[in-house]
Amino acid sequence: MKQRRRTKKKKKRIVRIPWIHKVPMDYNLLFSLIFLIVFGIIMIYSASYYNASQVYGIAGYSFAVQQARAAVIGIVGMLLISMIDYHVWEKLSFWGFPISFLLILLLKTPLGSESHEATRWLQIGPINFQVAEPVKLLMILFLAAFIKKYPVRHLPNILRVGFCSLLISGMIFVISDNMSTAIIIMGISILLIFLSHPNMKYFVMAAGILLAVVVVAVIGIELFMDGSSGGFRVTRILAWLHPTDPAYASGVALQASQALYAIGSGGFWGRGLGQSLIKFKMPEPHNDFILAIIAEELGAFGVLLLFFLFIYLLYRLYHIAQSAMDLYGRLIVAGVFCQIAIQVVLNVAVVTSVIPTTGVTLPFISYGGASICFLLAEFGLVFSVDKYSRDQEIKRRARRKIERQWENELGGNYDT
Repeated sequence: MKQRRRTKKKKKRIVRIPWIHKVPMDYNLLFSLIFLIVFGIIMIYSASYYNASQVYGIAGYSFAVQQARAAVIGIVGMLLISMIDYHVWEKLSFWGFPISFLLILLLKTPLGSESHEATRWLQIGPINFQVAEPVKLLMILFLAAFIKKYPVRHLPNILRVGFCSLLISGMIFVISDNMSTAIIIMGISILLIFLSHPNMKYFVMAAGILLAVVVVAVIGIELFMDGSSGGFRVTRILAWLHPTDPAYASGVALQASQALYAIGSGGFWGRGLGQSLIKFKMPEPHNDFILAIIAEELGAFGVLLLFFLFIYLLYRLYHIAQSAMDLYGRLIVAGVFCQIAIQVVLNVAVVTSVIPTTGVTLPFISYGGASICFLLAEFGLVFSVDKYSRDQEIKRRARRKIERQWENELGGNYDT
């Protein structure tokens, strides 16, 4: 009898924790994530072993090992976050804006670490990470909670959301000199407002105006500026417009031109894994331009396979967002969807020279420990939304089944 009472008490204690999910994960999404991560680690090793051997001596696998270590930490964090009901984070999400503000300001303190002539990293003890990665996650949570509390059907709320996003994007751009992250944060904000707003004609007009401004700016730079004026961004645009110019070919335009050679030489089936020649000429091929190495070694077939994986990943995110039980969960998943989609599109556009060179990584494929850890944390939230939605659906079906049984029993008793 005492043992039975003890087991009952233990069961009661477990039931009293309502924010722990018991529903299994979406294994289709999980396996596609793991496949992307493993594929990324293999390609990082293939693209970086020469550079790693130059930097670390005989340890040509150093970058791949560091990426694998970060991936393991990220997967553990993702699994833990997926077990927690995402509503636990809703009130805390409003702190995403001030914490992002503080993290960016810390770059101006001795904690800021400079690399590649830009201060974008924070060095806290042994931990070194790029500020842009946690800011993306924090802003997705903040925007989801803010839009839920203040619906963007009215202009004042749209202006509030726009102001917060513009401020963080502006700080990222000015303080860390990181234009790509500023574009991504503003893109996430605009797309979340677009998804929550009933009228799309204003967004079409805004997109047309923005496109016209960009075209006019590029034409103005081409006609009235040269590489000696306007800073390195003007130089990048000029290098994009004139990649074969001797002033740019061996410098600013080197990565973009070598990437095009790699894509062209890969053909359909590629040279073979580890057989890239361009990686010996291209600086840091395991970072933003790793897609070019994939195209050279695995060919168009490997690139198409990778695109299929990203499309399937986005499809699963779309499905989870559609099935979410509330606006907060739907916007979290939509924010992750927007971030992945924007980064993939921008990275492919840069590698293929559709747009000027800018530092946008390919999610789960490009080298970056902080990037993969925070991306997996975002997917932990996605899994949490999915688990909660399926749990509520199971309960709804069970209640409906019980109601039908009651109706049948009452109907049978009435007939007798």
